[in-house]
Amino acid sequence: MIDQVRTAAHQNWDAFWNFHLGSWDGRWVRYNPLGEVSENFLSTRKFVSNTERSIIHQHNQYFYHDEQIIEKKWNYNIQDHCRDDGFMHPASDYMRGLAFANGSAAWLVPRCEAEQYFPIELFLASKNLRLSVGMLYDTSGELQRVACIREHRSNFGASPWCDSIQLVPKWNVEANWQGTSHVVDLDLSRSFFHDSFHLNHSAEDHEYFFPDNIVLRCPGKVPAHQAFTISALWRESDFQLKTISASYGSNSQLIDVRHQQFTQ
Repeated sequence: MIDQVRTAAHQNWDAFWNFHLGSWDGRWVRYNPLGEVSENFLSTRKFVSNTERSIIHQHNQYFYHDEQIIEKKWNYNIQDHCRDDGFMHPASDYMRGLAFANGSAAWLVPRCEAEQYFPIELFLASKNLRLSVGMLYDTSGELQRVACIREHRSNFGASPWCDSIQLVPKWNVEANWQGTSHVVDLDLSRSFFHDSFHLNHSAEDHEYFFPDNIVLRCPGKVPAHQAFTISALWRESDFQLKTISASYGSNSQLIDVRHQQFTQ
């Protein structure tokens, strides 16, 4: 059993770093819970590893309109940060990363604890592009802010993402989408199955329709003693749709992270 857990942990570690290594240029836009822009700046996030990909150096730079530059650096190593419930972020020992081979991933808290901040970041990717949506819930469980980050590899050339930062009008997500669901459970076991797209959210969920066909759904407040799901969706083209979601049970513990790919 120990060997199986270690194998799953290393598979999860490799799934993230095999895709995300390198330098990513992007734009961060943060919004208040009403969807109003509160912050907007450019960024570079760079990930460099040793040959064995057992040591990772992360260097973030944030470029603000007033010409201020803020830098943050973190170091990961497989011995300290590759855990059997996901890989640990050096900046937060209670956050974990769960990843899929194609770049989809989630930074999240395995269990929502009372009086503890609840951050989460969900990634979707396609070759030289990636996006993430982020949320932060405060210590009372109230949604404090959301964010949309659109990035491209630094050596890719000009960004194909649009320059818009304001939320766009709601558009119809539902269609005859067919594809596959890939699932990572809390113990890092993996499964996949053929699936069709369907909405699985509470009527009270907040919806944010970002530019470039990106959608976030999340509760306005973490519900007590109720299951809930947080999800991101990207309509990559008229015929391709990707989603990633994190589902929590009524005990506030993570059930699984689910990545879906659909076509029409």
